[in-house]
Amino acid sequence: MGTATDDRLTFISAVAVHAEIEELLPRFRRQHGIEVDVNYDVNPAVAKRVLDGEDFDVGLTNPWYVDEMVSLGRIIPDIHVPFGRVPLTIGAAGPEPEAIATSHEAVRELLLNADSIAYISTGTSGKTFLRAMEVMGLQDQIRDRLRPMGPGEPPVAAAKGQVQYAIAPLSRIIAAPGVAPIATFPPELGLNIDMSMFVHRNSRAEMALRLIQFLSDPELDAYLRSHGVYRYEL
Repeated sequence: MGTATDDRLTFISAVAVHAEIEELLPRFRRQHGIEVDVNYDVNPAVAKRVLDGEDFDVGLTNPWYVDEMVSLGRIIPDIHVPFGRVPLTIGAAGPEPEAIATSHEAVRELLLNADSIAYISTGTSGKTFLRAMEVMGLQDQIRDRLRPMGPGEPPVAAAKGQVQYAIAPLSRIIAAPGVAPIATFPPELGLNIDMSMFVHRNSRAEMALRLIQFLSDPELDAYLRSHGVYRYEL
């Protein structure tokens, strides 16, 4: 996988925002005449690929990996731009309820009464969910009902009726057919999934920055909010 040519970028992105990136990139291509080869992975895997030395131009993953990327000389130190914050969400088959639960008590009750709960075993959302279980004191009560799965699988399993609930970023729940968000974890628990963008040290920074500037443009804020992605500051 190479870095930028005259009219092409390589973009490695978190799968949590797959649907949004896929919808936005054609607009970027039309505006700038730059093709983008994009590939997706769970947030920790994106970070590992960068840290292991994979070539790319623009990357998007959790911001807490960036300091190590800089220390290893993988990315340009002074280019680090927030993309979006996505709430950790409980999804279930069926239509979206009139009100999405957000309180500690409501979320706790949903989980305690669940028959089965799927989560992504290798992704940030899964690790965040397991941390939530510890914070909420639920790990022992619901351990036998947890179903670890691969990337993208929990919403599909919920839609098919294989599990009652799917734990995933709100953006993934909204994008999944047959599943709707029924609860987001309480904001005070600090369980949101933040993602930010950066540039490979060997990329043509000027062209890579065009993509970052496009994806961070405030004109996209309303669209991203409608898909469960909220802007934030580093």
